[in-house]
Amino acid sequence: MSDPVDFVDNSIGQLLVALADGVREAERALAAGPQMDDSGRAVTRYALPYLDFSINVDVEVATPPPAGGVKGLPVLRLFTVPVHRASDNREIRSSMSGRLVAVPAGEGLPLPRIRLTPGPNIEGRAAIGIAVSNSAGEVLAGQPVELNIDHRASETLSKARGVPTLPRRDGTRLAAGIVTTDGEGRATTALLIDADEPARALIVVTASIGPWSAQATISAEVLG
Repeated sequence: MSDPVDFVDNSIGQLLVALADGVREAERALAAGPQMDDSGRAVTRYALPYLDFSINVDVEVATPPPAGGVKGLPVLRLFTVPVHRASDNREIRSSMSGRLVAVPAGEGLPLPRIRLTPGPNIEGRAAIGIAVSNSAGEVLAGQPVELNIDHRASETLSKARGVPTLPRRDGTRLAAGIVTTDGEGRATTALLIDADEPARALIVVTASIGPWSAQATISAEVLG
């Protein structure tokens, strides 16, 4: 028979792992919703910063009755709710309370902050300025930044302005998909806009550093 103390420790450990897995599943479900509504406005997001818990566990050392003249071996059984037990069984009761706390992104280190400064569409080219720092106010020099066009968000915003859903224009693209910041934490690129894009269309550009990102919206209307 397993040692009762080891049995209780291992079982409670498995319960805590299952509880933490449940919290992660809930976080993923909360984050799976849309980031913007039909009008292009950011929707409310939810998070679970911590979870308080209390676990009451009873371990029963049960001795089954002899069968065929052979004495039964003691059996350990774990319960997380009170149950009726036979009087000849031994019990171990354990109670534990605690809090599961979400570890901050970056494990408490300063987090990247990205700022995009888009310019107007001038003859099919819109300049994009990028500035990268962190939450401690330090500029991030030599930092690669990935840029992409968010086609779904672009269609959503354009549709809200009365622009029908159209095939993607091959001529609408970023001049560079990855840029690297200079010594002042800055970089530049441009969005090249196809001449056939509707004037009222909006194009959403996303700049990302790992899981951190920022967006900018650029109008396809030509100025100049």
